[in-house]
Amino acid sequence: MYSLQSIQARQKSNKKIANAVIVGAMGTTMAIATWVVLFTTGAITLGGVPYSVLIKVWQNPAARSALLSGEATELHDLMDNLGIEYDIKVYYSNRIKDPVKLDQHIHQILFDRTGYVGANYVVRGRTLVLKDGKAEKLRNCPSC
Repeated sequence: MYSLQSIQARQKSNKKIANAVIVGAMGTTMAIATWVVLFTTGAITLGGVPYSVLIKVWQNPAARSALLSGEATELHDLMDNLGIEYDIKVYYSNRIKDPVKLDQHIHQILFDRTGYVGANYVVRGRTLVLKDGKAEKLRNCPSC
């Protein structure tokens, strides 16, 4: 037989645990909701890729298939046709003013996500490096 005090102590302990679970669940929900809002409004990215770009790729059946199957060259070509590089460039252009650094940053993101190496780059380790002579071309090309 349990005493009244031990029953009350057990009930109090159960309430504390239940309250902790509720607070934890609410905190997790709020954190996820905050991240989703920040991501969908463009304040943050997923792996350097803005929401608008991810949605554009995901809504294109051929690009989605290439992404899921790991076809790097096909995915890059499809993303090129969709204007993905331009969209990423627009997103980062107010943060990175140097056109060479901007281009390298965008290509590094695309390389990290798809494994594709652009024609102007070579891979050293896991980093893309601009080939010799390509920097001036990028600096002098306003549409590049």
